[in-house]
Amino acid sequence: MGRLSPAESRSRLAFDFQVVQGLRSDHLGPINPFVSEQTLRAGSVATPVEGAAGLVRLYLVEYRFPVLVGEGKTTPTVKAKFDLLAGANYPYSRPSVTCIGAPLPWSPHVQPGSGSVCLGEGWELAQGHMLAGQLIVHVMRLLNCDEPDREHGYGGWNPPAVRYWRTVLKTRPLNPDLRYPILPADITHAVDEPSSAFRPVVDLSPVLETPLFDPVPMESAFLALDREEDGEEFRPLRL
Repeated sequence: MGRLSPAESRSRLAFDFQVVQGLRSDHLGPINPFVSEQTLRAGSVATPVEGAAGLVRLYLVEYRFPVLVGEGKTTPTVKAKFDLLAGANYPYSRPSVTCIGAPLPWSPHVQPGSGSVCLGEGWELAQGHMLAGQLIVHVMRLLNCDEPDREHGYGGWNPPAVRYWRTVLKTRPLNPDLRYPILPADITHAVDEPSSAFRPVVDLSPVLETPLFDPVPMESAFLALDREEDGEEFRPLRL
């Protein structure tokens, strides 16, 4: 696994900031960026200057669509905290995503009690090609139960929620007509699929003289997740 230099890391985070700020959807509420846990607790949202300097590491995202919180019960909004640097080697190590507030989503991918969202190995397998904006859209899909069915006893972190999805929802999304955000074309050079990935070659921020990230359409990075044998981890299935 590689590691970015401090300047490269700031460039990548600055690019993520541009893309995240460009996400638009009727089903996305505020996406607030923060420099640290301390500023998040204080409610001090990062400035555009801080974002452009690659200082933003946290995002608080509000999803605005019905999300299951129990059998036949929904909540109209869910908030999730994205910590890009949680794995200590961004973008190669996975960020952490945690649903906050009550009630928590009732989902195979959300751990009851803690609100931690299972992301599996997909981020590592992307080898730095996945953007924070793509992750925000991916979590939106998970909360909408929008994913392929599993086999061989898939139970996730919430087996009752899996059974409900199979028997009541018939493995269909909770909100079939939900429209997901696309990546902002003016920033990503018209790569407008949420699953499009990026390889590190060209920089779009002024931090470096040599560009670092060049948008390149790739096969979807968000593949179906499956449970590992120990029941605690998930891995991507190739479709």
